[in-house]
Amino acid sequence: MTGRPTPDEQLVAIATRYHATPRREVSVPDALSDTVVVPTLREAIVGNLLTPGSRLLEIQLAKQLGVSRTPVREAFAQLEREGLVTIVARVGVFVREVTVRDVDEIYTVRAALEGLAVALAAQNINDIGRARLNQAVDTMQLKVDAADPIAYVQGLDAFYATVMSLADNSVLHRTHDSLLGPVRRLRRIAMSREGRMAASFEQTVKIRDALIRGDLACVDLMREQLANACKAAKDVLG
Repeated sequence: MTGRPTPDEQLVAIATRYHATPRREVSVPDALSDTVVVPTLREAIVGNLLTPGSRLLEIQLAKQLGVSRTPVREAFAQLEREGLVTIVARVGVFVREVTVRDVDEIYTVRAALEGLAVALAAQNINDIGRARLNQAVDTMQLKVDAADPIAYVQGLDAFYATVMSLADNSVLHRTHDSLLGPVRRLRRIAMSREGRMAASFEQTVKIRDALIRGDLACVDLMREQLANACKAAKDVLG
């Protein structure tokens, strides 16, 4: 019987999956950074495979991820912009620690962006949108029933992506996308608190129901959801 894969083996497996994902041929030099290195490292950091404070070595990662050093360097810059790593000149690159201030700042911005998103989505709702929201919530229900918080977070990501799509505002969508790395990391942290997954799902159902009705009560429901998630994340961080 084989043992659990090592962190290095898990990292290579993630990179292999992104390498295998079909993508358009592009000529820019940092294409592999965007399509392989950034999503691989983002997933590893969000999933705590690369732990807070750990040092990321450019040469080692280039070898593990099957790329040259340039895409890794480009990825470090992008991940720093996302708040997932810290680059210390002439010292190295480190996975950023999550602080209580980070939690407060990110959830404050989320409340503004996602409150606007659900308001726009409620105004734009149609039969196709209702079906997509129902499908997302049904998938989340399966993850709750299976007591699988990691898969539940992925389902929650899909629900928010549906809301953003229904909001149909490209500037809002791009701005929200810039927060996805830290947001997913905090979701994973918050979901480790006992009872948080069930509470999150119950509130998400209420948000879905309000959206389906085109009811702007969804804005207050979303803000309540985010306030509870913020508290859960801070409780876990202590």
